[in-house]
Amino acid sequence: MLQLREAITIPYYLRKKGLVEEAKAVEGQSCDTVLEEDEWKVLMRFNKPRGDKGNGAPSLKWAYQSIAKLGGFTDTKRTGIASWTAVWEGWSTLQSHVVGYRVAKEMIADGESL
Repeated sequence: MLQLREAITIPYYLRKKGLVEEAKAVEGQSCDTVLEEDEWKVLMRFNKPRGDKGNGAPSLKWAYQSIAKLGGFTDTKRTGIASWTAVWEGWSTLQSHVVGYRVAKEMIADGESL
């Protein structure tokens, strides 16, 4: 969770210092360095990335914002930085969905119907 949070806070401070390209590089990192494939695929069902071409894992920034939205984050202050509570609520919700997804995959692999 800390790596996801840093994906949004570090670029925020880099932009304040005028380091826009460095900020974009941090935000553009793939979320598969932090999330497992099942996690980001399930997350994509709730919040499709803009301009998604299906070329693998989305960015860390997208993952952070999507998890925060699952936790009730609405970005009313327009900072893009969610509270820890919203992030943890979103993470908990995501994990519940991932467990269900994995159980369903196992059932299908075993030939059971859903």
